[in-house]
Amino acid sequence: MPSLPPFGYPGRWFKGNLHTHSNRSDGKLAPQENIRWHVLHGYDFVSLTDHDQVTTQEGENGLSIQVIPGAEITARRGQVEYHVLGIGLNQMPVSSQEDIQTTIDAIAAAGGVSFIAHPYWHGHELIDLLEVKGYTGIEIFNAGCWLEINKGHALVHWDGLLQRERNVWGIASDDSHFHYPDHGYGWIMVRAETCDTPSIVNALRNGWFYSSMGPQIHDVRLEGDTVTVECSPAHSIYLIGDAWHAPNGVHAWDGQPLTEATFKLARGQRYLRVEVVDMAHRTAWTNAYFLSV
Repeated sequence: MPSLPPFGYPGRWFKGNLHTHSNRSDGKLAPQENIRWHVLHGYDFVSLTDHDQVTTQEGENGLSIQVIPGAEITARRGQVEYHVLGIGLNQMPVSSQEDIQTTIDAIAAAGGVSFIAHPYWHGHELIDLLEVKGYTGIEIFNAGCWLEINKGHALVHWDGLLQRERNVWGIASDDSHFHYPDHGYGWIMVRAETCDTPSIVNALRNGWFYSSMGPQIHDVRLEGDTVTVECSPAHSIYLIGDAWHAPNGVHAWDGQPLTEATFKLARGQRYLRVEVVDMAHRTAWTNAYFLSV
């Protein structure tokens, strides 16, 4: 039974945070302190995404971590404001407050990838995301927005896009500012052979990662209409599809954690994505895979 990408790809998993702020904008810690926290907590890469500026710093004191240059760029369209994470940028590719499409196009032209940040926190409606093209993905979980006002999840936005065949990737991140404990809640696991900026940016562009608040997803395999998921100990495993087209989730009602589940695709299901929920109610999410129906 073949694995879906990136499971089974050569290389290894690298843990990273794509959204954090230093005191170069509205964060508490200096860039070096921010980087050091990520090193000490097992991250392989981090992108400092200060507001409307690219903050570049290397790891300090010989500690090994890949610092990927990036920025959180403010954009607009009419009365609607967007924040766009531009990852893999050596300098600001566009000014703040430009049109959202202009901003996304400029990030792509500079060789970066773009993720629309915290759609729920920003009050975005689905049309605000549908009328823009070319972005790599959206934040499906933002820890800061979740902790502050419980608007950190954007799964409805994501499935709305996927149901309309807009296959954008979903990332989890902290959006950490370090003014309170807003760090270590959400990250991505990238599959790559090396942890350098070109490899990580290429993996982000191609969706070779999954997102997590804690659970690990070891494998997702598809053969015919059968999907098998292997993961770290979990309470629930879901195979999400478009609209109501999805099989029922599998749950550990007896208290014995699950490490595997097998599903039959629902008739008419056009895409699938996996969610794993552990015994502490933390979630991990794969990207979506479109099916031939």
